[in-house]
Amino acid sequence: MAVIKMKKLSVFAHRRDADKLLRRLMRLRCVELRKTELNEDEALKPCGDEAKCAEIEKRIGRVSEAITLLSKYSEKKKGLSSSRISVRLDKFRTDGSYTRAISIVDEALKINARIAELNSEETKQKTLLSTLAPWRTYELPLDHEGTEKTVIIPITIPPSVSDERIEEALGDTAGSASRVGGDKTVSCFALICHRGSEDEALRKLSNLGMLKAPFDGLKGTAAQIMGSVKKRLSLILAEKEKCEKRLRELAKDIELLEILYDAEGTALVAERSKEKLAMTELCILLEGWIPENETERVQAALSKFRCASEIEDPGEDEEPPVLLKNNFFARTFEWVLGMYSYPKYGSFDPTFIMSIFYFIIFGLMFADVGYGFILTVACFGAIKLLNPKKGMRNFLAMFGYCGISSMIMGVLFGAYFGNMPQAFAENMLGIEGATSTMQTAVLFDPLVDPMSFLIISLAMGGVHLIAGMAVQFYILCKKGEWIDALCDIATWWLTFAGIGLAVLFPWGKYVAIAGVASIVLTGGRHEKNVIMKLAKGLLALYGIVNYAADLLSYSRILALGLAASVIAQVVNTMGTMGGPNIVGFLMMVVIFIIGHLLNLVINVLGTFVHASRLQYIEFFGKFFEDGGKPFTPEEPSDKYTTEQ
Repeated sequence: MAVIKMKKLSVFAHRRDADKLLRRLMRLRCVELRKTELNEDEALKPCGDEAKCAEIEKRIGRVSEAITLLSKYSEKKKGLSSSRISVRLDKFRTDGSYTRAISIVDEALKINARIAELNSEETKQKTLLSTLAPWRTYELPLDHEGTEKTVIIPITIPPSVSDERIEEALGDTAGSASRVGGDKTVSCFALICHRGSEDEALRKLSNLGMLKAPFDGLKGTAAQIMGSVKKRLSLILAEKEKCEKRLRELAKDIELLEILYDAEGTALVAERSKEKLAMTELCILLEGWIPENETERVQAALSKFRCASEIEDPGEDEEPPVLLKNNFFARTFEWVLGMYSYPKYGSFDPTFIMSIFYFIIFGLMFADVGYGFILTVACFGAIKLLNPKKGMRNFLAMFGYCGISSMIMGVLFGAYFGNMPQAFAENMLGIEGATSTMQTAVLFDPLVDPMSFLIISLAMGGVHLIAGMAVQFYILCKKGEWIDALCDIATWWLTFAGIGLAVLFPWGKYVAIAGVASIVLTGGRHEKNVIMKLAKGLLALYGIVNYAADLLSYSRILALGLAASVIAQVVNTMGTMGGPNIVGFLMMVVIFIIGHLLNLVINVLGTFVHASRLQYIEFFGKFFEDGGKPFTPEEPSDKYTTEQ
């Protein structure tokens, strides 16, 4: 409902207390630091240590890696709910838990590195085993090179090459190739030839796809080496099992690592916050913003330190950050406002009024009981099961509330997944004329009577625009600008009232004429020249074109509402085409699920965009002062934990 008033905080403290002071303020979650301006004589120097930040970031990376590793071995229940651990991070650092957690991280990553080495060696040994398998019947040692005059070379040749082609290729070369093994992928031969004919024999066989066997460094027969490899593989497997067993033991303390992650994350926030401070040889200077209603908490926290502090109003040339204060319903719509811009500090916060109109307009654009029910259950169910953080919670809650609006409007206009009840009754139950006789709308069906729905859409737009003007009227009056409020706003209300009354009563035209006359007479009130006063007054009447254009923009409510209904009807018609039989019912279920889900997703997106546009352009355009910077207090890391 309002933009909370901010106070400027200035603190002088001992450098040795910088860490503790920052952490204490972070726990309050109500202090936003700002970068302290350094003076020209360099008495104040920048504070902060980039090397220390890099060191903390490196530790955070290691902790994150360890958590990811141990989560695979953890027996901790992994449900949809992400319940966070309640803990005091300052005690965690001093009671020995921090040191223990660091040791777990180091050991877990060391074991993981060893497992990676074992996996690499296992792959290497298995590759060697598969390479040796075709040679298991070769009885000579693989490192045997022959005699003084002959050479024995293990070679492989594609299995498609016959022994006859090999002998033919060797020809009159002083050598022969003896088959010693093989499998479906390769044939193994021992090439025996005179040492002087080695190169010639290899050259001739290379034309057949011959390759020398990769046995460099291997000693013993293939069978002997394969036996050694199998023993090594069994040892590798045993060591891996031992490593994984230890990881499962370490995983029992995974919560300790999660606390460590947030402890290091908080340390990083504190260290980064120091970059906004200034320091002398012995002291630090801290400046920031706090909400006015949090001054007592901040003063109580500062009283624990030997420091000098001052809390004062912002200067005229200073622009404090903006903190909005709304009830539980309107608070969920603040992020929609933030997508446009936060209001300027000290200006009017439109979130509450906007949330009411957004709720109604969303429902009109997406008026359907079935879709609204799914949206509501999905969003509030996700909040209950996932326990999301504030930002995502507000996002889901807003769409959940909009789903309730869709259900309410769906009852009024008779939409239950479009015309599903009528289509099902007529095509699946055989009730003739159900589409025309089954009336589910409390008011009317927009597809049957679109003009009535257009009138409601434009009427909603008129109320929305007048509400925006009323906000501007209130802002002007609050500033003491009563004349501007009456001349620039009330005169238009008189004109609109006259136009409306003229439709109902003959005398209404006189009210309209009075409104127009008041606009002409007051529109140029700031001009000194009489002719310019009249000219500016006549020019002010052009504003009626802008108001008419703004009003016509609300016809998009009709367009979005009809689009969702028409698509739903098409889905229902296609789904019930199979008739009242087993195949027809199965087809109906499949088409209904896919078709209505797509319609839901597409139209929720379209409705969100266009409902937001009506707020940003038509509503905010009447009064909104943008340019505010959201209040972002320094806070501890809370990915896994919550402070006690």
